[in-house]
Amino acid sequence: MALYQTLLIILSLIIIVLIILLVIYRYRLNTTSKKIKNLIENLIINTHDYKDKTSKIIQKNTSINNKQMLESYIARLKENIDTLLRNSRQKTELVNLILNNVSLGILIIDNNRRIIQINESLLSLFYLDKNKIIDNKTIMVFNNENFENLISKSFNNLEVRQERITFFGDEDIYLDIVAIPITSEYSIITKEDIKKLRDLQIKINLFIIIKNITQKIEFSKLRSQFVANISHEMKTPLTSIKGYTETAIEDDMKDKDKIKSYLKKSLNEVNKLNFLINDVLNLSKIEYKRITLHESDCNLVLIINDCIKSLNFLANQNNVKIKFNYGDNQIKYRTDEELFNQVIKNLLENSIFYSGDGSTLEVNLKRSDNNILLDIVDDGIGIDKKDLSYIFQRFYRGTNPSITKRIGSGLGLSIVKHIVDMHNGKISVISKPNIETKFTIILPIQVDT
Repeated sequence: MALYQTLLIILSLIIIVLIILLVIYRYRLNTTSKKIKNLIENLIINTHDYKDKTSKIIQKNTSINNKQMLESYIARLKENIDTLLRNSRQKTELVNLILNNVSLGILIIDNNRRIIQINESLLSLFYLDKNKIIDNKTIMVFNNENFENLISKSFNNLEVRQERITFFGDEDIYLDIVAIPITSEYSIITKEDIKKLRDLQIKINLFIIIKNITQKIEFSKLRSQFVANISHEMKTPLTSIKGYTETAIEDDMKDKDKIKSYLKKSLNEVNKLNFLINDVLNLSKIEYKRITLHESDCNLVLIINDCIKSLNFLANQNNVKIKFNYGDNQIKYRTDEELFNQVIKNLLENSIFYSGDGSTLEVNLKRSDNNILLDIVDDGIGIDKKDLSYIFQRFYRGTNPSITKRIGSGLGLSIVKHIVDMHNGKISVISKPNIETKFTIILPIQVDT
């Protein structure tokens, strides 16, 4: 009887141990499953170092009988996750490639106005370092009250807002900005979504598109100023012509000498208008040539000689002698012949008109290894020091009374500067009144690659 009781107690203990082992096994298996589940959830949120995590789980559960099956399952899981990550990275790289190669500025901010994403166009526009501004608030980066107000309106109303905003600085920047509310999954929010999003308190971001229109605004200002200047320049000679003509008519053509004097003055004003109109047309052509520059190999010696011959009559009228100095009969340069001809004629005309009676004008041309060097030098009345920094501006004709009375539009040197810039060249001037005035042009020689 005692033996039977002993065996019963031992059997009971064995059953209890087995039950305890089974409970432990089920607990550890459930714990492993939970860890895998949590791992997968974490992978969705944060995909880095998942391989290390899965390895640790396996190591901690070496006592599980189905370890090989678990390892196989996790290996397949890794493979699937790797594929998802690879596809995700490819999509991210594609999106970044597109964003960084569009001319428009792109900015994405969260509902705390912290910068999530910014593309290269916007970084270069404001000279920003991406590593230093990500996660910073827009007010700290752009510091513009109107921009902040636009962001507030778009966030508060959950609607697309568009405004033209000026960013003031050393150089003002004019921007057209569109703010578009989106969900954290980058879906555009519709009116039907607004109530649902607010009820669920879903996180809202802002997708901001920025277009730089500074050049357009500046061109508009220049165009308005240009039209105003032309109108003023044309009004003066037209008023004079009108006055001389009315006076001649009122005189009943009795005083022929007086009439002849008025006609000469009218003709002089007509010539001024003619110069102005021709220069405006030339400037218009140059603006067109900026897009369609017709380059060819040209012999600059021949072009300059032809220009001098065509202006000999004008030089004789103003008692100006022209000398042309060059070292080689064949100085070749790849340029637009019509535009280069315009440069030479404008510079020669400028020197003939303004150097003064009896002056000498020298044209010096030579070629170095990398540049074409052109000097136009005269020993005339020169340019006042206070005028030197303005002579390439449109319609500027200096403050010297003897100069302002001469025929000219004030566009000639502006046209020259424009053409030289088109050739990536440089033009400069130095002047010692009544001693020497020297215009120097340096044109880089194009090297075939």
